[in-house]
Amino acid sequence: MDRENISFYERCIEVWGKDAQIKMCIEEMSELIKELCKNWRQDKAGTPEQIEHICEEIADVQNMIDQMQLIFGEERVEQYREYKIERTKRKLDKESKINGIKEKRL
Repeated sequence: MDRENISFYERCIEVWGKDAQIKMCIEEMSELIKELCKNWRQDKAGTPEQIEHICEEIADVQNMIDQMQLIFGEERVEQYREYKIERTKRKLDKESKINGIKEKRL
């Protein structure tokens, strides 16, 4: 989480309340879903305008996710993130071996 914005997020939660921020998170996620679905329906990668809308909605969702971490427990979320990443790495390694795809080194 962006440490610089924690006091800002805490203020949002304090002023508008947890329930309102949870509802706002749902709203922002639905707006991102809508924009991604519009993009998905395209035969191409999307217009520059669509890409801008998607980027804007991603930013909104990320800001709300940071607030959700504060509401529900940042440490617990981070523990789950690490667990999920490791689990996905194992699945990815297994699928890569099955499909004969070598790991790319960055």
